[in-house]
Amino acid sequence: MEKINKKIINDLRYFLVLLGSQSISQLGSSMTSFALIIWAYQKNGTVMSISLLSVCTYLPYILVSVFAGIFIDKWNKKAVMLISDAIAAICTLCVLILKYSSLLQLWHLYIINSLLGLMNAFQSPASNVAVTLIVPKDQYSRASGLQSLSDSILRIFTPIFATTIISLKGLQAVLAIRISIRRYIIRQSI
Repeated sequence: MEKINKKIINDLRYFLVLLGSQSISQLGSSMTSFALIIWAYQKNGTVMSISLLSVCTYLPYILVSVFAGIFIDKWNKKAVMLISDAIAAICTLCVLILKYSSLLQLWHLYIINSLLGLMNAFQSPASNVAVTLIVPKDQYSRASGLQSLSDSILRIFTPIFATTIISLKGLQAVLAIRISIRRYIIRQSI
């Protein structure tokens, strides 16, 4: 039994590193998105502002993801993920700077969310392809299960972590955490 567990861990070692870094990155992104929704509602008090944030995130994603796969097949997957993470970090840094300088407006978030949706349209397929390249075929179902577990855990804990951090330290703390996570992941990937 111990020999089987060591083989599984050995087969999935690169996948586990990718899954861990992507999960931490997704946690930072999800917490930031959740925190910005709370901020937008507190600022405007309208559900429409929140809805537009979602539209600005998902519309570019939907429009570009139709074609993104074609490019992902030709490009370096690691480079695509790094560039997407770097642009997302820059977007978060812009929000943090605007928030600290008291210049943050809702329309800034619409533009930034559109850029993030665009980056996700490239990062998601690149990550999925990377998984198929580093996971042995006999471990696909195990890798898929681990990805589903990670996604479920993130959905549960994102609102808890985001609201806790916002209530203790404010929106700036959530943004600073996300930037720190992105910077760490980019450094580790290079």
